[in-house]
Amino acid sequence: MRVLQVNKYNYLRGGSETVFFNTINMLEEHGHEVARMCVNHPKNEPSQWQQYFADAPEIRDIKGVAGKLRSIPRFFTNRDAARKMERLICDFRPDVAHLHNIFNGISLSILPVLKRHGVPVVITLHDTRFICPTDSFNMLDKKRCDSCLKSSWGLNCGLHRCYEGSFVNSWMCALEMLHKERLFHYDDYIDRYIFVSRRYKEFHSARHDFFDKKGVVLYNFDARVSKFKPEPNRGGYFLFFGRIAANKGIVTLMETMQRLPDIKLHVVGTGPLLDELKSRQMPNVDFLGYRSGKELSDEIENASFIIVPSEWEENNPMTIVEGYTYGKPVIGSSLGGIPEIIEPDKTGYVFPAFDKDALAAAIREASQITDERYAEMSRRARAFAEKHFNPGAYYDSLTEIYKEIQV
Repeated sequence: MRVLQVNKYNYLRGGSETVFFNTINMLEEHGHEVARMCVNHPKNEPSQWQQYFADAPEIRDIKGVAGKLRSIPRFFTNRDAARKMERLICDFRPDVAHLHNIFNGISLSILPVLKRHGVPVVITLHDTRFICPTDSFNMLDKKRCDSCLKSSWGLNCGLHRCYEGSFVNSWMCALEMLHKERLFHYDDYIDRYIFVSRRYKEFHSARHDFFDKKGVVLYNFDARVSKFKPEPNRGGYFLFFGRIAANKGIVTLMETMQRLPDIKLHVVGTGPLLDELKSRQMPNVDFLGYRSGKELSDEIENASFIIVPSEWEENNPMTIVEGYTYGKPVIGSSLGGIPEIIEPDKTGYVFPAFDKDALAAAIREASQITDERYAEMSRRARAFAEKHFNPGAYYDSLTEIYKEIQV
């Protein structure tokens, strides 16, 4: 099968890129021909498909209101992306196109091109851009904002400066939402929606019933699940790894760790709050910066529990997928798709998001369980990964979707 994979970035920037690269590698290992289309970016990995990458400067990097205003047409319809897609289809002749993160870069402009050439389209929804002008629901007074779910206009994003507090960027996101909802009618071009959590399918189906009719739930996978089977290893620290940003619950976690001076935490990652949190100089918290490859694997392997204290509606966090792969139980918040992949007292603990008392209690309990109970939780976490994050099962389900939409 000839599969076209489409994503904004061609480097490991976040969870959607991890899935993008994992899917390409998996398909190629099974003998499929895979092409890719992305935007040009200085951090991109080298690619034989570079000539088909579209020009799309980051909106947040464009200086001044005038520059942002000039970029508005490209924000809605990237003509360069449409031209590059036309060339790529003619040269590669894909049987199916699998889209990931395309907003604010590639744009919806590629969909009519794919439709015109008869290429069926499936898209994996890694965020909420089809139902919220930003890429995630904002949390207002610790509650999910769903005002744009109740209207197809999305103008509240501009009125409340929902996108990083920026007036211009928020209005551009609001107008882009208006464009795709009221003018573009994207569902006419998409054959199947892949959701990576049941919770996100519920969110989207509450907005439009076609998400329910054409949507399937397929959890993310980790290729390492089929390559090794770890023995329970109760490491000497708890581990947070990911972006050091407020919506990841890292501030709540730091304030919680101040109450637990005898418990060690390793923090892996970078982000806007890194310097501020490091300046607190907490003796029981080590900030290790960016880690990848074997360095990150070693950190996970030698941890006891993974902590995912997210304070936004996480979808299907790769931190949990990767943690379970190594047999690591998880302490996770109650938002988004997190609770559906943590079995309380079996593969970890779920605590109410924002609740420092409950998080502290979960961490304390996890630190005090017996080695025998820890080993059992570790085995259950790994078993969950083998059942739900298995690359073989994922491949079978994904290729079946590809075949269905080609009929």
